Amino acid sequence: MLDAIRHLLWDVDRKSLDPRKHKKFIIERVLKFGTPKEVVWLLARYEETDIIEVIKSSRNLDRKTATYWSVHYDIPLDEIRCLKTPLIINCCY
Repeated sequence: MLDAIRHLLWDVDRKSLDPRKHKKFIIERVLKFGTPKEVVWLLARYEETDIIEVIKSSRNLDRKTATYWSVHYDIPLDEIRCLKTPLIINCCY
């Protein structure tokens, strides 16, 4: 099942991933790094409610990705967790 997105899972053992148990991780990866073909794969395998829940609750989505998917699913920006937290600024003193 995960062969279609194997290159998006470069840092994990695909054999140990369970598509249900690790659905949040898989959905995040495809939303962040997937091509349109991989997004179609995602939409065919996961419920829209699951995808929306990941968009709302994820801390791992970047702001650009979260904003894009908020428009796609008509999710108010104030309901998206990663948009509520300030960006971390690295600075040295």
